[in-house]
Amino acid sequence: MAETLVRSWLENYMFKGAHDGRKKAADIAEWLADHKHFKSHGRHIPRQELESRHLNIRHLETDQTLQDLALSVFHATTHVFSATGAVKIVENHHGKAFIKQAQPLLVQVPQPSSA
Repeated sequence: MAETLVRSWLENYMFKGAHDGRKKAADIAEWLADHKHFKSHGRHIPRQELESRHLNIRHLETDQTLQDLALSVFHATTHVFSATGAVKIVENHHGKAFIKQAQPLLVQVPQPSSA
């Protein structure tokens, strides 16, 4: 499903109107969905690698206000995820939020008796 969504978004937004937009979108979506290459959903992809695949990347450093805002959100969510049971946050521009939390499950493994 993720590959299908990414392909659709790339085709309809980033590559809209490009003569090879459909093929580019399909190739990139397939590459991003390749678990053998990335091995994890949360793995960092350097922007140079994305640019080499012809994704349109906007460097945050070119807009200091945007960079400050993006990094503020990144740091705030990083602290929330590391200090709480939150695993997902969705918030709108009205301050309404959905926060999904993981319920910790403690399992006690009995130790063999030494008799």
